[in-house]
Amino acid sequence: MKDEGNHGRVKGKANGRATGGTSGRKHAKLHYCDIAQCEGICCSDGAFLAAGEEAMIHRVVRANPAHFAYLPKDYIVDGDWEGNTGRKTAVVSYKYRERPAHFADTRCCFAEADGKCGLQTLAVKEGVHKWKWKPKGCWLFPLGIGEDGKLEAPPRTRREDPNNIGKHYPGFSVFTPCGKHSDKGKVWWIALKEERAEALKYLAEP
Repeated sequence: MKDEGNHGRVKGKANGRATGGTSGRKHAKLHYCDIAQCEGICCSDGAFLAAGEEAMIHRVVRANPAHFAYLPKDYIVDGDWEGNTGRKTAVVSYKYRERPAHFADTRCCFAEADGKCGLQTLAVKEGVHKWKWKPKGCWLFPLGIGEDGKLEAPPRTRREDPNNIGKHYPGFSVFTPCGKHSDKGKVWWIALKEERAEALKYLAEP
């Protein structure tokens, strides 16, 4: 399974495109990520991995045992979300101060005590690009990559959230602090300027 722009979920088509027209919908306005406030809740389910990412992560973990000493033995596992299966990062128990009712009290096992991603903190420590070893679905969030290979804008409403599959799970992105629309936020291409730029570079690769 490959769904690099949905933080580990398989999704349907969104209603607008980040690289073209808006299909008449309003743009989402977002706040910048504040890990101290959100506790990394966008990582609550772990992340499904794209082709090649599992092998890459294994190499990085084996090469840096001290940095990743906190990881469980099985840090990448078989995942199943609403019948969609694939390899994903494991989760560990974590009690959030506040969370949506349909979110679990878990978070990705790669999250450090303060919620930061260990794959990203290692990259910063090593002086390479901070997302070099981070799954694409993670650093893209809340952007998406559609079935047509184009970049998708983040949803503004629950109706637009591709992970809104019913009353038992009414969405994902729009319930996270960094993916929730706010009239006081920055329009998404400003709030996600860095993510958008990296995504467009990735999509331009042969």
